[in-house]
Amino acid sequence: FDGDDVRMSRPLETGILLLLGVGWVYILFNIWAVTQLENIADLRYDNAENHGKSASHFSISDLASSLSFRSPTDSPPRPQETFPPAPLRDFNLTHHVPASPEDLHPNKWRPRIMAVVPITWPPENNGRVSHQFQAILDTWGSHVEILRFLVAKKALDKDPPSKFKFLPKRVREELILPVPMMRGESPKERNIWEKMWRTWKLAGTEYLNRAEYFVKVDWDSFLVAENLRVYGSYLNPDEPWYMGHTLFQRWRIQNLVYNSGTCYVLSREALRRLAIRLHDIKSVCKKCGGSQCLDREGAGEDPQTGGCLRDLGILPADTLDAKGMQRFLPFRPRDHLFRVEYTADQNDWFWAFKGKIGQKQVKENCCSPYPIAFHNFKTSPQAVWDKNALHEMEYFFHLAPYESRIIGMDPPSKKQYQYDPDVLDFELTKDGNTEMARPNEIIGTWALENADKLKLGNT
Repeated sequence: FDGDDVRMSRPLETGILLLLGVGWVYILFNIWAVTQLENIADLRYDNAENHGKSASHFSISDLASSLSFRSPTDSPPRPQETFPPAPLRDFNLTHHVPASPEDLHPNKWRPRIMAVVPITWPPENNGRVSHQFQAILDTWGSHVEILRFLVAKKALDKDPPSKFKFLPKRVREELILPVPMMRGESPKERNIWEKMWRTWKLAGTEYLNRAEYFVKVDWDSFLVAENLRVYGSYLNPDEPWYMGHTLFQRWRIQNLVYNSGTCYVLSREALRRLAIRLHDIKSVCKKCGGSQCLDREGAGEDPQTGGCLRDLGILPADTLDAKGMQRFLPFRPRDHLFRVEYTADQNDWFWAFKGKIGQKQVKENCCSPYPIAFHNFKTSPQAVWDKNALHEMEYFFHLAPYESRIIGMDPPSKKQYQYDPDVLDFELTKDGNTEMARPNEIIGTWALENADKLKLGNT
C-alpha cells in the first residue's frame, strides 16, 4: 500500500469500530431489558398470589406499561389507606403451658390472647367510628388470636349489625359478641360494669380453653400485643394473675387496690375463678355496696372488677419493669412525656401512695421501652381525634421482630404490686388488709367460704 491507500483505510476502520460498539450496546441493552421484564413478571406473579388472583390475569401489555417512564410532574401512586393486617408469627411453638417452670420462657411457648372491647350501640355514622374500627383491625387487633367487640344483646336485636353498612364487614359479620345485659348501655347510663361482669362470666365458660390471657381493652386504647405475649410467657396462666396499671386511691377507705380499666389482663385461672364468683353476684341499689363485688347501676367497672378479684384473694401483680417504669400506661405517649406531672397528694387518683416510685415515673422515665398498653386515643370530640394515631403506634411498637422483644424485655417480677410504705397514712394488718376494712372487704373472704365451688380444697 502506498501512503494514499493508508489515509483512505483509516475512516473505514473507524466506521467498523463504531458499528461494533453500537452492536455491543444493543446486545447489552436487550439483556438488561429481558432481566427487567423477568423481575417485573416475578413481582406481578407474587402480587397476584398475595391477592388471590391468577398470575395469567396480568398481560404482556401490563409488563410493557410497567417499563414506561413517568415525568417529574406525574402524580405518585396513591398510598394504601390502611395497613394490611399483620400475620400472626408462627415459630412452631406450642400453645400448651409448659409442664416445667424452667420452660416458662418466650423461647419455649407462645400464649394466646383474647381481647374484648366494650362499645356503645348503635354506632354513629360520622366517619370517625368506622375509621376507628378499621384502625383496630389493621393494627393491634391483628396481633391477637380472638378479638370481640361487646354490645348488649337487646341493642343488637333492635339495631342489628347488618343495618350499618359503613362498618367494616368483619365487624358486622364476625366480631361482635352479644352480651345479655338487663340495663341500657348508652354513655349517659354508664353500665359498663354490667357489660363486663356478664362478659367475664360468659368467657369463663365458652372461651376459657381458647386463650391463656384475656384482656379488656378500651375503645380508645392501644394494646402492644406482642409485648404482652412475651411478658405473659414468663408466667403460668394456670395461676391467678391480674395485671395492669395499679391504682391506690380507694385503698385507705375501701381496702381496695385495683387496675385501671383502660387495659387490664386476666390469666386463664384468674378468669376461671372470677367467672365462678360472678355466678353468685347480687344486685343492689344504685348507691349501695361501694367497691364490693355487687351488680348495681352506674358502678365503676375497674374498681368493681378489683373488688370481685379481692374476694378471691387475687391482687394486682407488679407490672413495672426492672427500672420501675410503667408497662401499662393510662394516657398517650406524648401526654406521659410532656404533660403528666407528679403530685404528692395522697388523694390524687393517679399518684396516691406511689411516693418515691411515682416520682421517678415522669417525663422520659415514664414508660418502659417495651410497653404493653397506652390509652386516650379519643374519637370524640372531633377536636381531639387523631385519625392516624393507631397506625403510628403500630409502626413504632409492632414492627420490631418478635425475637428482639425476647432479648430486650425484662421478665416480670412475679410479685405483688409496688407502693411506697413511707407515704401510707394508715396501718395494714399482717394479712395486708387496712384496719378500716369491713368484713365483706377482707381479702380472700369469699374464696375461703366457697372453696368447694372454686375446687381449691385447702390451698
